[in-house]
Amino acid sequence: MSKDSGLWIAIGGGSLADRIESSIESRWEFSYSIPQFDVKPRRAELVIVSLRGTIPDFLGISLRGRPGTTGLTTTMISNLVPLQRLKVSEVQAALPARFRRLYDPPSEGVYRPSAGLWREIQAILIEQNPQSSARIANLRRTLTDANRRRRGRVEGGLEIFERDAVASALQAWGGPTIRRRVLRSAVGTGDRTAPFLARLQNVPTREDPQINHDQTVFPGMTISSLDIVSAVTLNEGKERITILNCNRQPLEETLGVDLIYYNHRFQAFTLVQYKRMVDENGIVGYRPKSDPNYKAEMARMHSAELLLQSLPRRKEPGVDGYRLTDRPFFIKLCETKASVELDSGMVSGMYVPLELWEALVKSEKAKGPRGAIRVTWENCVRRLRNGEFTNILRYGWIGSAAEQTEKLSEIVEAVLESGRMLVLAATKPGNASTDYRRDNWGRFAAEDDPEGAF
Repeated sequence: MSKDSGLWIAIGGGSLADRIESSIESRWEFSYSIPQFDVKPRRAELVIVSLRGTIPDFLGISLRGRPGTTGLTTTMISNLVPLQRLKVSEVQAALPARFRRLYDPPSEGVYRPSAGLWREIQAILIEQNPQSSARIANLRRTLTDANRRRRGRVEGGLEIFERDAVASALQAWGGPTIRRRVLRSAVGTGDRTAPFLARLQNVPTREDPQINHDQTVFPGMTISSLDIVSAVTLNEGKERITILNCNRQPLEETLGVDLIYYNHRFQAFTLVQYKRMVDENGIVGYRPKSDPNYKAEMARMHSAELLLQSLPRRKEPGVDGYRLTDRPFFIKLCETKASVELDSGMVSGMYVPLELWEALVKSEKAKGPRGAIRVTWENCVRRLRNGEFTNILRYGWIGSAAEQTEKLSEIVEAVLESGRMLVLAATKPGNASTDYRRDNWGRFAAEDDPEGAF
C-alpha cells in the first residue's frame, strides 16, 4: 500500500446520506459507486467520507469491486473510524502554507488529493483524533497487508484454520453477506499468533460472565473460562451466533484445529477436524503418514463416535430429528495459502464424512505408484465444497441425534486435553428464523451470489 494514495468521498447530504449513515450505524460499512476512469479506484486504499458538506466524518478502507458497464465501479467502504468534525478553515490552518490553497474538498462527489496533500491531511487527522490513533494505525497496517503482492504459494499457519472455522460458522448461519462483513473487520495486528476472533472490529468481545452464560448454547458442555482465549456473539436477523475459541496451549504448541457446530433448531452437533494440504511439485494433497498426530486423532474420533452410537435412540426422530446420516464427524482438507487482510473469502478446501474418508484411504484410488496414501483434489472426487457443507449444516441434514448432545462434553474435554485448538459455534434456539439469504421465490439475493464482487 502506498500511504500517499487516498480518496475523498463527499456524499452530498439528502436521502443518500441518510441511507449511508443508517448502513454505517447497523453494519459499519456501505457500498458506493465511483467513476472508474476519472478517479481510478485502487484495489484497497484509505478513504475519507463526508456525509454532508465538506467536513470529514469517517476514515475507512475502500475495497474495489468489479467495474460496471456504466463506467462506475462499486466499492465497499468498511473499517470506518469516526473523526472529529473539522471545518475546511480548521484543516487549512493546520496545513503547511504551500498546501493550503490546494485543500478544497468538494461538497459532493469523489476526488483524489495529491500525494503530498494526502500525507498532510492524514497527519492532521491523526493529531486531531488522539482517541482514534490506534484504530487509524490498524487501518494503515491492514491496508499495507491487503496490498502486498504474493508470488507463488505462501503457506500459512494454524491461524488460517482458525479463520476458516469462524468463516464457516458465519457462512452457515449468516450467509455470504454476514461472512464478508465480519471478516473484513479483522485488523492487521502484525501478530499471527493472536486469536483471529480477537482481531475482529465492531464485534462485541465477551467478558468472563458473558462467556459463562453463552456456554448454555452448547448443551451438556462444561467449558472452563481458562480454556477460552476469545469469544464473540453476533446478533444477525432472528438468530444469534456464538463462537468460542478454546485452547489450553500457546498457539505454537497447538497440534491442530477442531470445529464443533451446534444447530439449536435441529439439536445437532457436527464435528470437523482440519488437515493441512501440502503442495508437492504442483500437486496439492494430504499424506496421513506424514502427520504424526493422525493415528491418535483417528482413534479419538472412533472412540467418540462409538460412544455416540452406543446411546439409545428414540423410535421416531420426528421431522427436525431426521438426518441424512447420524455420523457427525467430518474431515476438512485445507489449502493453507496465507490470506491477506480484507480477504473475506473462505479457505479453499473440501469436507469428507469420516465414514467416506475411511473408505477412501483404504482404497486404491488414494494410493500412489509406490503404495503411499495421498489424498488430492484429483482422487477425492466424492467431497463437499464449502457452500454445500454449510447449507446442509444450516438445515440439519447432518449432525448428531438429539439424544447424543449430553455426551458431547466428554468429547470436548478429549479435544482440549489433546493439545488441539477447539472452535465452538452455535446459534440461539428458535424455529422462527427465516432464510433471509433468499427472496420470496427462493432465489439468492444479488449480494449472496458466489461470483459477486465482494
